[in-house]
Amino acid sequence: MGMADQPVLAGKHFQAILASAPLNQATFLCQGSSSMLFEHGTRLYRLTLEGCGHNFLARQWAQGNRNVVEVIHDYGAVGPSDASLRGSENEFYWLAEVERLISVDEASEPLLASLLSGLLDDNDDLPANAVLAEQCLALAGEHPALAGVLITLARAAEFAQRHECDVDAKLDNLMRRPATGELVWTDPLGGCFYAP
Repeated sequence: MGMADQPVLAGKHFQAILASAPLNQATFLCQGSSSMLFEHGTRLYRLTLEGCGHNFLARQWAQGNRNVVEVIHDYGAVGPSDASLRGSENEFYWLAEVERLISVDEASEPLLASLLSGLLDDNDDLPANAVLAEQCLALAGEHPALAGVLITLARAAEFAQRHECDVDAKLDNLMRRPATGELVWTDPLGGCFYAP
């Protein structure tokens, strides 16, 4: 098995989570840079170490924001992280049952791809969170068809400021809701530590 085939999550706590409901009946589907998807029948589960992103999405969905993935059931923190880095004793695995979505790419969303890349500086870095939020709100006013995802990105920047995490404003963190065609954020924040 090559490095690309290695699971992004591993360890004794991870194995205990896999052996417990609901994942004990589920099968591995795919993985991203810090999360894994599992399925059981029609149900889809997302397990991640990124507490900031998990909690942002769960809160936004609960508050009625339809430009984030639907969190059908938020299991919350389901076990301690297996990371051995200093400070990781305060990190957890986070689990949610989420809706099934379809991928988007630059060919299907050229304007949004251009707007997101336009937020980056010459070093491919995003501006400070407060500036990013302002820029996203301004863009939402200029592009009403994309206002929902841009306002949500502004909210993510505000959340990142409060919780000391990083905004990840890439097109591959957006997907489309098949029934309605809505664009939704699936992973707009990075950062393992999450404290309410």
